[in-house]
Amino acid sequence: MNLAVRWMVAGSLSLTAVLAQAQTAGYPVKPVRWVVPFPPGGSADIMGRMIGQDLAKTLGQQVVIENRAGASAIVGSEYVAKSPADGYTLLQANVSQMTIHPSLYPRLPYDPLKDFAPVTVLGIVTSVMVTTPSLPVASVRDLVAMAKKRPGQLNFTSSGAGSSTHLTGELLKQRAGIAMTHINYKGSGPALTDVMAGFVEIMFENLPSALPFINANKLKVLAVTGKDHSPVLKSVPTLAESGFPGFDMVSWQALVAPAGTPRAVVDRLNAEVAKVLKTPEMKEKMTGLGTDVVANSPEQFAQYLREETAKWSKIVKDAGIKLEI
Repeated sequence: MNLAVRWMVAGSLSLTAVLAQAQTAGYPVKPVRWVVPFPPGGSADIMGRMIGQDLAKTLGQQVVIENRAGASAIVGSEYVAKSPADGYTLLQANVSQMTIHPSLYPRLPYDPLKDFAPVTVLGIVTSVMVTTPSLPVASVRDLVAMAKKRPGQLNFTSSGAGSSTHLTGELLKQRAGIAMTHINYKGSGPALTDVMAGFVEIMFENLPSALPFINANKLKVLAVTGKDHSPVLKSVPTLAESGFPGFDMVSWQALVAPAGTPRAVVDRLNAEVAKVLKTPEMKEKMTGLGTDVVANSPEQFAQYLREETAKWSKIVKDAGIKLEI
């Protein structure tokens, strides 16, 4: 490369750096859109609005919550993946759309590992195994024994086909060597209603949705699916304690930006979201949603994404599940 060309390349790189600095200087200078790829009113939407309200104060700009639901969060995820990488359109991501969907849907319109810049994991959401109150079991061991006596006769449901809670049930089937039939519902609400009514015997569901019905004795809780006890269900055992060592299946909520978002913007968002999440008031609110605050770094989140993708892809493959958008 001759001297003139080197000067041209150096000048181009310098201009790029200047433009990048100009883009991030004073960020944000206008409202930030926080896309929730689920309908209003659910636990993910509630969490996004709680955090967004406090984040607006620390950023000095309005944080607008925008619900773009559809196709198991694929609609909203694709929208953000194709948005400008300037830090003004963000996605509230969860375990399903980021680490399960790539194995589940052959024609997913986005690549979670390539099309997004990880910002931070907001929190880990505990899931629970519940039954209709009339089912004559008092523990997971009782239920497994019943399922072995009645192969294929017990039904379980979840928040939807291919969800983390559905695959938690599939993993338990594999680990326990039992046959149960998954009854697919479109959303937690109808599924919970039918479990309480006794039309379906068993459900795996995120704690925030199930907790009010557990407290009202309309659902019987047998176990939590993560490795740790829930602070709001301290006496309930884990599945690991119920005869399945190493069982650790949780959901999570996170924040990502479109790939190519300037690192300075990602770092600013990471710092401000962490500041919001670590306040005692927000920790208390998150606990009320059955969620443990995480607030990790972009690098830690990226590594967690790779690990979670490998874990869930194996479960999907072993269960033989494929879905179409």
